[in-house]
Amino acid sequence: MDNYESNLFKTANKLRGKIPPSDYKFYVLPLVFIRYMSEKNKDGVWEKITNECNQDGIETLLDNELDKILPKFEQIKSPYENIYSESNLPTRTIKELVCLINEIDTNNQEEKVDYLGRIYEYFIGNFAATEGNRGGEFFTPPSIVELLVQMLNPQGGIVYDPACGTGGMFIQSNKYSGKKMKFIGQEQNCKTIMLAYMNGVLHGLDLQIKNGDTLLNDCFNDLKADYVISNPPFNMKDWGSEHLLPSDPRVFGTINKNNANYMWVQHFIYHLKDTGKAGFVISNGALTSSNEADLDTRKKMIKQNIIDCVVQLPDKMFLGTAIPSALIFLDKGRGVKDKILFIDASSLGENVSKTQKVLLENDIARICKIYHDYQKGKKVKYNEKGYSWVAKVSDVVKNEYKIMPSIYTGVQEKIMDSVIVEREIEELKMKLIQQIKKSNEISNSIFEELI
Repeated sequence: MDNYESNLFKTANKLRGKIPPSDYKFYVLPLVFIRYMSEKNKDGVWEKITNECNQDGIETLLDNELDKILPKFEQIKSPYENIYSESNLPTRTIKELVCLINEIDTNNQEEKVDYLGRIYEYFIGNFAATEGNRGGEFFTPPSIVELLVQMLNPQGGIVYDPACGTGGMFIQSNKYSGKKMKFIGQEQNCKTIMLAYMNGVLHGLDLQIKNGDTLLNDCFNDLKADYVISNPPFNMKDWGSEHLLPSDPRVFGTINKNNANYMWVQHFIYHLKDTGKAGFVISNGALTSSNEADLDTRKKMIKQNIIDCVVQLPDKMFLGTAIPSALIFLDKGRGVKDKILFIDASSLGENVSKTQKVLLENDIARICKIYHDYQKGKKVKYNEKGYSWVAKVSDVVKNEYKIMPSIYTGVQEKIMDSVIVEREIEELKMKLIQQIKKSNEISNSIFEELI
């Protein structure tokens, strides 16, 4: 195990039993950030902290340093104000955390930003399972983020995520593209904004994040982005639709008061430039929902001719939920194209535990290649039974505007080997005979006891 992984596990053990595991990151990652900023600015702050960590007042010292290096938010109280001095953590534990972060060796790293960024990403991802379901919010697995980014293929301009969480979509987009981009996000959870901002700084991003309920308080009214990439909360029920203004410029369809899925979609579309593209996660149910409001919005999306591709994901992709999910890709500049690419990737991926599956690199490459070939208009075989299909928009209309990939791809045909089938039947026969024999033995034993 790498040094940084070993130390981060040690920090988790120090916090065990004192605070919920889902809160570990709020106390560990700011220390990583303070150390990074101190080493970057060569101001001796981290050295001062390590020298004074055995003295009283370490909590106040840490809070003061965070206040200096993190931005202020006009509309809210600072999310990191007094994070250590008002915590339930014993002073002894905070001192031990400082010492453990100090033990992580970065002296031999050519790029300290990359190294500390790895620490940051590892810690967030490692404790994702502890997040659970918070109103439909789920940690986006790295393989899904990677697939979204590679399919969307951001190449400069503005990237917008209105449910940005800790900034994972931004970090991956920056890694993938390598081109100068402006990242804009909105997030409702104040502490998560702190993590997203630190994450962005560690990775050198041009980042702007505002706090607020995206659907009810759009903080970027005039924003038009080149790319929208997001994993919004699934199936939000009581989301406050009654507070929307009748004149809300984002709304072009009917509002579903009991499910926010298509309000999120309308929000994405509104914030795209005329040539903008979007890629986002959505629950499978939204692809075929016959709810009057959802169906009306989906019809209007089809008529706008902006749905470019839909990908059905494997099950068990998200920790903490069994809700099946999919990806939708929109392209406002796709012109007169009258077809939609459907990909059923539900058979792909690999189980890494009983409750989670991940997409492998070759799975991601396979899905991305067919989509990028489709975008470029290459003459390749797109129609593969049970996997991919290019359907006419008119066929989607005939299917009552349903956009579930499996409707169009069908089920993959399996050619059964008769020899293998016969062998399996014989094995099942033997098992059945053995079970019947054992059942008879148990019955006879019981009968003898009764006599």
